[in-house]
Amino acid sequence: MIGVISITQLITYPSFLEIDRAKFIDFHKNYVKTISFIAVPAMILELFTLIYMNIYISNLILMKSLLVLIMLWLITFIIIVPIHNQLSKEFDDEKVISLIRYNWIRSVLWTSKIFIILYIFYEEF
Repeated sequence: MIGVISITQLITYPSFLEIDRAKFIDFHKNYVKTISFIAVPAMILELFTLIYMNIYISNLILMKSLLVLIMLWLITFIIIVPIHNQLSKEFDDEKVISLIRYNWIRSVLWTSKIFIILYIFYEEF
């Protein structure tokens, strides 16, 4: 997910501000449909993997990683998805800027989560 979120944050979302306004709605709807085929299965796999790891590896830090993931899901479905829903109806510069700003939170959380997991593997193995 770090790759997906990095490309989204640094390339895709900023490009929303450059797309021809007359073509934005169609572009955005296509983007959301396409990225969903990548992001949703990856997020579900990530959730089940972390749950599995928490069951079989008793580690407080790993549990914190699961809490970070839950925060990511909440941010995604309470903040990011509604902004995308609004952008699917009409382009709004401020909504795109909000999307970029809120997505920085997800970028930092996903990045920190991978460092937590790498640290655990370093300590365990």
